[in-house]
Amino acid sequence: MSVFSSECPLCSGTGWRSLEAQHGVVPCECRSRTRPERALAAAQIPPRYRNCAFTNFDLRPERGERNESLWNALNVVQAYLREYPLVDGKGLLLMGGTGVGKTHLIVALLKGLIQKGAEGLFVDYQELLKRIQSSYDPAALTAEHRVVRPVLETEVAVIDDLGSNRITDWVEDTINYLLNRRYNEKKPTLITANLKDERMTGAAGERVTHATFEERLGARVSSRLREMCRLVEIVAPDYRLRCR
Repeated sequence: MSVFSSECPLCSGTGWRSLEAQHGVVPCECRSRTRPERALAAAQIPPRYRNCAFTNFDLRPERGERNESLWNALNVVQAYLREYPLVDGKGLLLMGGTGVGKTHLIVALLKGLIQKGAEGLFVDYQELLKRIQSSYDPAALTAEHRVVRPVLETEVAVIDDLGSNRITDWVEDTINYLLNRRYNEKKPTLITANLKDERMTGAAGERVTHATFEERLGARVSSRLREMCRLVEIVAPDYRLRCR
């Protein structure tokens, strides 16, 4: 099935317009009109999250009262969208318990960035590790490049539920490699993580999470995350439990 408009009178859905005089073809103008739709499909957002938007994000999960933590997270994410691409490769890391809306917000942001012309890719952390492991060659000590390459090359990468696996040397090396490459190439990475909300005082009094990163991902990845992402903590009740 063509990804271009079947109603286009110039190309009839092929995406190419004929040049009769030169006996050739050129890209049809309808390509620019359908590019966001094609980019959104290429982002591989799971069906469960495809309807996530800022407009349907629940800010009042407790007795109808606005949750200030959710409101702050929404403001940060929307500000990021407004500022993009002037973010100099800086990403976001949304942290909090299960069902607080981290993935909802990050998907809404990804969709907004695609509408602005960016290309993006959504990957589930556990699924990504499984795919890399399945392609791993012990003899060459490398993973199949075709599995890793899309995450490295996409303009904006979303990594959902980072740190959900127990840390091993292989996991730390793999994630450190991916994040380092994206950091060095100034490609923004948007991350969600189900980490504890314990707090400590960071640089200049900034509130950051307790050293759970080291427990889940190792010291190298933890350090890199703090450099490459703005950390945003969400404290709210589990939306899924409330729905049940």
